[in-house]
Parts: sequence; structure tokens; C-alpha cells
Amino acid sequence: SSANRRRLRRLSKEYVRPGMHVTDMHEALVKVQNQRLQWQRLVDAGVTPEVPIGLDDVAAAWQRANADLGELDVALGRTEPLASLPIPHLLRTLAGLAAASDVFDNLVERASLRSELAQLGLEPLLTELSVRHVPEADVAVEFEYAWWRSALEAMLRSDRALLGANTPVLDRLERDFRLVDEAHAGSSGPLLAAELAKRWRIAIVDEPREASALKSALRAGTASADELVASAPTLLRVLAPVWLASPYEVPHVPDHPDFDVVVIADAAALCLAEAAPALRRARQVVVFGDPVTQKPTPFRVWSGRGEDLEEPEVAFDETSVFERLSELLPVETLTRSYRAGGEDLAELVNDAFYDGRIASLPWAGSYLGRGSLSVDYVEGGTGTPDPETGAVESPDAEVARVVTLVVEHAINRPAESLMVVTASTRHAERIRAAVAAAFAGRSDVADFVGRETAEPFAVLGLEESVAESRDRVIFSLGFGLTKHGRVLSDFGDLSTPDGERLLTVGMTRARRSMVIVSSIRPSAFDEGRLAHGAATLMSILGSVAARGRDARLEDLADPLTLTLAQHLRSLAISVDVHYRGGQLPLVAQYKGKAIVVDCDPESRHETLREALRRRPQILRRLGWHYIRVHPFEIFNDPAKVAQRVAAVLGVQPETPTAHGSTQPIDVD
Repeated sequence: SSANRRRLRRLSKEYVRPGMHVTDMHEALVKVQNQRLQWQRLVDAGVTPEVPIGLDDVAAAWQRANADLGELDVALGRTEPLASLPIPHLLRTLAGLAAASDVFDNLVERASLRSELAQLGLEPLLTELSVRHVPEADVAVEFEYAWWRSALEAMLRSDRALLGANTPVLDRLERDFRLVDEAHAGSSGPLLAAELAKRWRIAIVDEPREASALKSALRAGTASADELVASAPTLLRVLAPVWLASPYEVPHVPDHPDFDVVVIADAAALCLAEAAPALRRARQVVVFGDPVTQKPTPFRVWSGRGEDLEEPEVAFDETSVFERLSELLPVETLTRSYRAGGEDLAELVNDAFYDGRIASLPWAGSYLGRGSLSVDYVEGGTGTPDPETGAVESPDAEVARVVTLVVEHAINRPAESLMVVTASTRHAERIRAAVAAAFAGRSDVADFVGRETAEPFAVLGLEESVAESRDRVIFSLGFGLTKHGRVLSDFGDLSTPDGERLLTVGMTRARRSMVIVSSIRPSAFDEGRLAHGAATLMSILGSVAARGRDARLEDLADPLTLTLAQHLRSLAISVDVHYRGGQLPLVAQYKGKAIVVDCDPESRHETLREALRRRPQILRRLGWHYIRVHPFEIFNDPAKVAQRVAAVLGVQPETPTAHGSTQPIDVD
């Protein structure tokens, strides 16, 4: 009732201390009730609430403790005050600080050494080493680095001219050189065309009779080369300064006037008689050839209606014009390969056939784990020996495996050219028929084997493939085991004295990668049983399985490169230094991207054109990202250089997170 409420209100006012004013009596009573409940939980029943004795002493003690914690914050260099920590966390921290430590055993000696270091100006270095917690084993290296950097700074202060060689200026000069050199190289063709056009305009004005005769002969379309030269000798020199002809068409080229230079390509595949018409028309001659893969072979025409070809009256000359001229003329060996891709394949060919003389830059795909050479052994590659040759040719299982690989290529890599090379002519015929049958019912890939391109799909024998090359090659041996599991040592042309050259031809047809398909394993033969190319092939098959990644040779790298490698690894980037015998000073990979970092280009003694334009172009064509840094940049700020490399690889910079464990924690 209202009367009872008024009575309770008057009663509650009796508990209000004199001089106090309560605006909301109900709220005040609720607070008092809560305080009473808390009090009853903490004390025995019936104890009257009263102000505790010694609160002033507690406040003074807290002020002293807070001041001590503040001094500790300054001494420890803390960014987070100790007073803000939860009590359990604070107690653990203080206990750790108060625990016994060996550091204090030699505190006096350390203080004395610190004073001496401060007098030598090494106090900032000591502070940095302490903050970074540098291990004792690395202190000497850090000190040497600091000394050399201080020496460099002193040199820069004393000789201001050194500041003019800053790296941004060098980078700009290098970019300018690349642009000018590219423009120079690209302008040669247009300049030559312009000069020829100018000479042509002058010639038709100076020689009107020859111009009229040449026009009439070209319109008729029946004039021979001799007739053209006879009718317009002056104009033809301007109109056609370069002639291109096969060895069998050269006799139709006019004898006069002589050519200033005759270039014979594939000279190791031509005998002297085939090259003689070209040689007699030359004032100077330059021949190119590869004796490892080329040799002269007879050229014969057969109608196909008679019996065996008649033997020529004169024995065929098997000595190439390349060999004969190399005895008379200076010889230059080209050992630099610019072929893109297929590093594993290139190394195999180089080691097996060229005695390791071919030099080439590594392919990025091999560094990323994408091999360019593999062997596919076929199980069940058996057959019946041929009654004439005695060899087990073209096992059904091997034919089926090759067809499967061709179909897989057509589905997965239709843009890349493909060729099948085999040591057996019969095997090649069977593969052609099997591929045609397999693709006849595949509308999705039928176009791959029938389309007309510069490099169509082909199945060729070793001799037929001499002048061919493709992005990818399937090398199928074409010989198998007998039905009883016996292995015959006859591998057709590979077992002949010319087998070594033919095998070299087969192994060098691929530009990017090659798969070797074989029904026979190297372990099936005893040593010395095979000869010529067959023995070399089995040796190659055995070496492919034993190939592995080269060991890291970081001790051969310079200290600056190692420093950059350490910073890159701290960013979770895989790094190799002195890669492939030092061809690439530092390479790194991250999520399928590979990069080359040229740290000290001057050490390779290359020309500016090679170092600034050709080498970066070749490496980019080989699948690498490329970045060029100066030793001064790494020396001055290796972390910044590492960030540049990481940015190219797509490494996202990590955002630092602040420590903030100020919430209460559970303690046992």
C-alpha cells in the first residue's frame, strides 16, 4: 500500500549519513544489497561491516610497486607496461626476472668490456646485436660486415665523386644501352632493304635496255637463270644479290659472274662431288657441318619397276666436303647452344655424343622439376623373330604404347609439334597404320595428325629424320623379346657401324622433351654383347635412371650471394646458389615461378651486349624471370634486394602483428 511505501521510505532515510543526498533511493538500496551479499560471502556471519584497517599503507605500497614496475619497463625497454599485465602473467614475468642467472656471475667484467666498446664507438653495434639476439658464432661475421660498411661510408664521405656511381644511375644507363642496342640490331634489315631499293631505282634508270629485257623475260616466265643473267647482268646483281639452291640445282646457276661468298650448309652430309659445283663458283667459301650427326649418303633414283638397284660404276665417296676442307681451311667450333628447353635431354646428348663440349644455359622447367627426358618400359613386348633378319621387330605392346602416347599428346598439348622416331622401318609403318586407325574414330583430335602445318605429325626412321625436328619426340626402339623371353642383339641399323651416328640423330630431334619407349631393359644384356649404336643406347637408358639433381655447392659462391640467399630463405623462398656449376649465380623458386638473380655479372667477362641484352633474353626464353642487381646493392641493403626478388615471384609481404595478451589467463 502507499502508506507502507511511505513508511519504508522514511525508514531507509534513517540510514543516510548526515550531509549525503540520495536522488534515487531504490537504486541506492539495490547497490547496498549487492555489497551486503558480497560481504557475507567474504566474512563470517554476524560480522558488522567496517572500513578495513591499513588501506593507506596498501595505497602507499601500490604506489611504490607501480614506480618499481615503471623503472623495470625503462630498463627492459618494454613497449607494453608491466602494470598492464594480468596478475598471474605479471607474477610469472617477475619470477623469471628474479631467477638465478649466470649472466650476473661476470657482470663486472661485462660492464668493463661494455665501457671499452663504448669508447671505441661500438655501442650501437652492441645494442643491435643484443636486440637481434645474434648467436655467438655469427658475431665475428657481423663485426666484419659492420667494419666494411663503415669503411665504405668513410670513403663516400671523403670522396663525394663515388656517390656519382649510384645504382639508379647505372640501371638507367644499362636500360638506355639495351634500347639503343636493340634498335641497332633491329634496324639492320630495314637499312639493307632501303639500300637495295635505292640501288635498284638507280640501276633501272642507268640500264633501260636491261630493264626492258628483264621485264619481258619475267613476264614470259620461261627464261632460265642463264638467260636472265645474259639479258640483264647488271640489274640481276642488284635484284638478286643472294641465291639459294640445293646441291643438285647449283649446276643450273650461271657460272659468271662469280659469287663473292658461297655458304654450304650441312657440309658434313655432302661429298666433294656434290659440293664441287658450288665451290667452283666461289671466291670465298664458308662451310657449316656437324660430323657427329651427318655423313654423306648416296642419292639414287629408282622407278620401282625393276629389280635391285645397279651398283654405280664409281664407288661413292664417303668422305664429306666438311672433312676435306677442314684439312685446308681454319676451323671454328661452335659450342654454344641456344635451344630453348630440354635441359636433361641436352645434357644427355652433350655427354654421350659431344664429350661435354656443348655449353647451354639451364632450362627453368628442369629446375622446377619438369624433366625433359623419360624412359617408358613396355611390359609384354614380345614377338616372333623375322625369318629373313632374325630380329624381333615391332612388338604389338610397343606399338600400342606409342599410339597411347600420341593420343595423350594430341589431347593435352595440341599446340606443340610431335614426331615419332624409330630404329625399325617396319615398326614405323605399323605405328603409322595404328595411329591412323586410332584417330579415325576420334573427331576431337583427328585434326592433329592430318592438319597441314610447318611441322606436321610424322612417324620416321632414323635416316629419314635427319633434317627434321619437333617440340616433342617419341623415340621408340622398335625391337622386342622372343616369346620365350630371349633377347636378341640385332637392333637393325643401330647395330651397324653407322649406328652411333643414327642414334645421335634420333636423340637430337627434340627441342623440348623426349620419351624413349622400349620393350627391352639394359639389364637384359651382358657387357660386351652389344656394339655400335645399340650399346650406346643401352648405356643411355641406364644413365637416365641414375640421373639426379646436382648437389648444392654453396661454398663456391661469394659472400654477397650467400647473404642474399639467406634473406630470400627467410621469406620462405627456395634458393640455390652456384647453380649448374656457376652458370647461374643464384636461382630461386616460389609456387611454380623461377627466377635468376645475376649478382656479379662482371665476373663472367662478357661484353655489354651479351651481359645486358642477349643473356637476359635467352634466360627469359628458357622460362626464367630475370633480375640484375649490383654487388653494391646487396652490400648496402640485402633485405631490400630480397624484397625486390620476392615481389617478382609474387611473394606477399607479411603484416607484423602486435603482441597484446592483456586478458586474464588461467594458472594452475
